[in-house]
Amino acid sequence: MQISKKDFHRYLSEYTEDEIFYRNTYLQRTEHPETFREYLKSLDPAYIQDRRLYVPELQEEPWFPSMGENDVFANIPENIVISKHFRYTPEFTHKHDFFEILCVYDGTVSNQIQGIHHTLHTGDICIIPPNTRHSLGVFDDSLAFNIIVRSSTFQSTFFQSMAADSALAKFFSHVLYQKTEGNFLIFHAGEDERILSTLEDLYIEYMLHARYRSAFLNAELMMLWAQLLRYHENDIESILTKTAGNSSIPEILNYLSQNYRTATLHDTAAHFGYSTSHFSTLIKEGTGRTFLTIIKELKLSQASRALRETSLSINSICELTGYENPEHFMRLFKKTYSITPGEYRKEHRGK
Repeated sequence: MQISKKDFHRYLSEYTEDEIFYRNTYLQRTEHPETFREYLKSLDPAYIQDRRLYVPELQEEPWFPSMGENDVFANIPENIVISKHFRYTPEFTHKHDFFEILCVYDGTVSNQIQGIHHTLHTGDICIIPPNTRHSLGVFDDSLAFNIIVRSSTFQSTFFQSMAADSALAKFFSHVLYQKTEGNFLIFHAGEDERILSTLEDLYIEYMLHARYRSAFLNAELMMLWAQLLRYHENDIESILTKTAGNSSIPEILNYLSQNYRTATLHDTAAHFGYSTSHFSTLIKEGTGRTFLTIIKELKLSQASRALRETSLSINSICELTGYENPEHFMRLFKKTYSITPGEYRKEHRGK
């Protein structure tokens, strides 16, 4: 579907069928509580089930309290999914194992993060990393949408391109390696036309389904990061659930993201001026992982991305990611992902 930038606001403002259902139900619940029970009886259960609509009063179990990447990316090869947040959807608390970037395009949004209420306004961009409980409510004509990013490929796709001393690099290094819960970061960009324009470009590109969409989306998200840091690095509200440890950890992780193909513990320690033993301890304490585990994760993340997005042979992917022995690579890949590289490619590129 092709949308022009001048029509984007109108497109986003139009009520979808699901939004109309949610608005009608909300108005019945809030304005006619005395007849709401009868209204519920009039609803078609098959329609609600087929469209996967959420009506708390008809729900016997919690509504998606925990979401995995497969719940969102099951049929999608790209790293990014963009979706409008339906207005009047009942709030429900949940967490997930991917990154969610909530973009308030127009108006105000009610947001609960770890039980703390935040009112977000036009231009606010809230980054919600894995394992952060939150809920979202839009109960008027305000407009918001979500950019969902795979956590499994976040480092190889985005993190390695960030300046190590930036606010985002420090935030992402913490949530990727400290594995704490309850973190979030909000950019208060206001009505910055540059930011809003980039958000429009992202959404329009996603809807276009044109060739090289994945590359364009990745590049435009990196542009959004860069613009937020250039113009709004001092407009940040952030919570990290504990300090990130040694201040050099973001630099080290950035270096490894760039040099994982050939990096060794000894050479990396020397690069940063540490002894091998001290550097090994520093990495373990700062990330909760060993040096070899980090390198393995970086290599396999890059390999899985190449399997999804390219037609390179297995041998070429081994060379690309720094594995000298294809048999060792295939054994390690299967141990990690429970399927062979060939099966992984077929599963993700054939959809």
